[in-house]
Amino acid sequence: MTERLRVIINGRVYTPEGVIEQGVVTVVGDKIAAAGETTPLLPDLTAAKVIDAAGLHVLPGLIDLHIHGLGGFDAMQGQVAEMAAELPRHGVTAFLPTTIAAPLAELAELLEGMAATIAARPPGARILGMHLEGPFLSPRQTGMMDARFLRPFRWEEFEPLQAASRGWLKMMTLAPEEGEALSAIPRLLEQGVLPSIGHSDATFEQVRAAVQQGLAHATHIYNAMHGFHHREPGVVGAVWYSDEVIAQVIADGVHVHPAALALLLRLKTPERVALISDAAPIAGLPPGEYTWGGKQVILEGQTCRSLDGRLAGSVALMDAGLRTLVQTVGLPLERALVMATAVPAGVLSLNKGALAPGRDADIVLLDDALQPQWTMIEGQVVYDALPGR
Repeated sequence: MTERLRVIINGRVYTPEGVIEQGVVTVVGDKIAAAGETTPLLPDLTAAKVIDAAGLHVLPGLIDLHIHGLGGFDAMQGQVAEMAAELPRHGVTAFLPTTIAAPLAELAELLEGMAATIAARPPGARILGMHLEGPFLSPRQTGMMDARFLRPFRWEEFEPLQAASRGWLKMMTLAPEEGEALSAIPRLLEQGVLPSIGHSDATFEQVRAAVQQGLAHATHIYNAMHGFHHREPGVVGAVWYSDEVIAQVIADGVHVHPAALALLLRLKTPERVALISDAAPIAGLPPGEYTWGGKQVILEGQTCRSLDGRLAGSVALMDAGLRTLVQTVGLPLERALVMATAVPAGVLSLNKGALAPGRDADIVLLDDALQPQWTMIEGQVVYDALPGR
């Protein structure tokens, strides 16, 4: 049977080679067949489903490496299929559901359930695996984590979690100065788990030692980590300094000041920064008081805070972060996109993150306000707010 042909025409197409005005993207089955100039690439349209993207930006699907939930759905409640169904309206086509600290037995049970859901491939955004944020974190950099559940890293405690994940554990935030974490970094990498420094009180020298062991990722830079000082550069300074390390950043305009975002991008460049949402399960809900992770949190305006005033995750999804980078920080859209597509795809070695032949057909159309209007995942349209096109 001939694979279905879809052709997106007349849009502003963002390819690895540059931005193509009035470009075309051709999709055959679940893969991109071509992307670029209209004239040489436009196929015979008689057998194609044509999408007219006039006035729209055509870009790769956004990839979120760090998200706890949205719309009332919570990764800690195993609601990852529901998250997958909601994310395409925000332009997200793939994601890593992310945990928070909890008792080890509870985490193992949760990971086992998540693994079964991932293997079932529910519709919506592709679930890439799991991101374990906690419990192997510093009690001096808790953020919104419950300090009762934080513990130094021990391989014998990690191993049951890895087994419960059935190989789907792809990233783990840890504090390399705690327990056996430093020496475990090479072993984690061998098992396909990407260690990421976060919720860490490490010194500059301790971080550099971890980098020598293979550490190459940092969780929500600036937040819940030893800050920069000119006599002790800390975790922040070490991430800035270390070209090997890709830094996750929350661009909601609250967690990180726009000037600090701009500074990070000058020091690291967008090619070494991954945009994340770190969205809390209450993202997208009305203002009010909610419970998350056993704690009361208050959603008001653009912030989610615990009762003691600490930020408790973000309430802005990836599309909102993209808008902050472009509209507030002043980054060109094609540069901001790198952080939300190519970089996270590279981190997990995915066949995604670019409008290029052979890549998965994960495509998003944004209007001029950078609001998602249409989302395709692996050749299937899963969100469409463009009636009549």
